[in-house]
Amino acid sequence: MKKINILFVLGLILLFAGCGDDDEPEKKADDDTPANTAPTIAAQTFSVAENAVTGTAVGTIKAADTDKDKLTFSIASGNTGDAFALNASTGALTTAGALDFEMTESYTLKVGVSDGKLKASATITVNVTDAFEPGAREPAKDITTLVAAGTNYIWSDETTLWVLNIRDQKIYAYNLADGARQTEKEVFDLVAAGNSEPTGIWSDGTTLWVADEIRPKIYAYNLADGMRQAGKDITTTAGNDFAIGIWSDGTTLWVADLDDVKIYAYNLADGMRQAGKDITLETAGNNDPRGIWSDGTTLWVSDTGYDLDLDEYVRDPKLYAYILATGVRDANKEFALTADNTRPRGIWSDGTTIWVADGGIYDEETGQFTKNQIYAYRLAE
Repeated sequence: MKKINILFVLGLILLFAGCGDDDEPEKKADDDTPANTAPTIAAQTFSVAENAVTGTAVGTIKAADTDKDKLTFSIASGNTGDAFALNASTGALTTAGALDFEMTESYTLKVGVSDGKLKASATITVNVTDAFEPGAREPAKDITTLVAAGTNYIWSDETTLWVLNIRDQKIYAYNLADGARQTEKEVFDLVAAGNSEPTGIWSDGTTLWVADEIRPKIYAYNLADGMRQAGKDITTTAGNDFAIGIWSDGTTLWVADLDDVKIYAYNLADGMRQAGKDITLETAGNNDPRGIWSDGTTLWVSDTGYDLDLDEYVRDPKLYAYILATGVRDANKEFALTADNTRPRGIWSDGTTIWVADGGIYDEETGQFTKNQIYAYRLAE
């Protein structure tokens, strides 16, 4: 009887021992490699300029996995306004929306990474850096000593500023630095030349070209003495019947048209059309173009704020910007004008400051213009 009990106890021991072997951690058949481990990711910081265009690379988020598993990245939180996009396979972070330093200086993203079974997360900080924004006023550079005859279009050689006044069809001259009148450099014979409705002006330093809003011609004058240079006149094409602002890079002459809401291009030397360089403005809302100026890369166009749909002025004057080579709008370089500068006309810049002429308000009783002056704004750093 005792022998039977002993055998029974031994059997139970062997049974439990066998069951214990089945509960051990699962191992790979061919070695002793431990089970899958979670990926690792640490906090990281990046920075991006507030004027970065959509798709700009911010940085690549780094993560590791000891098992060499394929990792998948995702943004769990903090992506306010969907400002960023994250490549799930590579961890590459790019901009996906507009950034504004004045509104949000930094984004704190919670980014997760998974190996398909296990996951980890970390805080990713993206600092937005403040970018230069054009349009700050420079009142010390304003010119307020103007003849009260309706200031319209301007051009300068960086020393003298020539100002076309449409009311008396004359081009006045002022010292750019202090606004002092320079009568010896003024041009007064526009009407005698038939250029009785003058608008935009531009010069290469020797010849001065003057547009006319009712005649299909850009008139040429000797800048030094105002004498006509008819051989350099440019006849505008059909459709370009309401010439306003003009500007040239010395090879091509661009002519803004108020009726067509378009900028036409001509060869400056012979007046031949260069239609491939035309720029259409209406799609941008630039419905009332006036003065134009370019640094050779960007073309700025002043607009008084006329609404074609309402057929009235909404008085939202601004400077629109376009890429000169393609005509594509460059909104990052645009800016609204000050509350007093409601009738912008000609514009000119030395590359740092941009001057915007204001036509002023015509007084029927006195027959003069008031509030006509030239405003100065910061264009570049």
